[in-house]
Amino acid sequence: MSVISPARPTSQTADYGELGPHTKALLDHALEQADNTVDNAEFRILMETAASLAKLDIPRGHDIAKCACPDCHCGALFDTAAPGLRTVEDSNGYNLPLLQCARCADEHPVPDED
Repeated sequence: MSVISPARPTSQTADYGELGPHTKALLDHALEQADNTVDNAEFRILMETAASLAKLDIPRGHDIAKCACPDCHCGALFDTAAPGLRTVEDSNGYNLPLLQCARCADEHPVPDED
């Protein structure tokens, strides 16, 4: 009898728009809960869940985010430790700031706040 292991995430970025409605709902819920929890263990579990739902292969302990680009709403999902990201808005009481993906930050960066 062979054992089939669960599929391992395979990419560094994902497209939110390509996810099914059920997966989007679960991912949104995991990211929202992670952003609002004060418990680090719960945060880690929620981030790992979100990464798995998005099929992102990120190092253990890393965080993921959905691009918060105010111009194009690209929907990129990415590791928050990736190079070239730009902060759209500070965390303001949440666990993570809103980030613009590297492609959006390069093509149409949000202006720096004074």
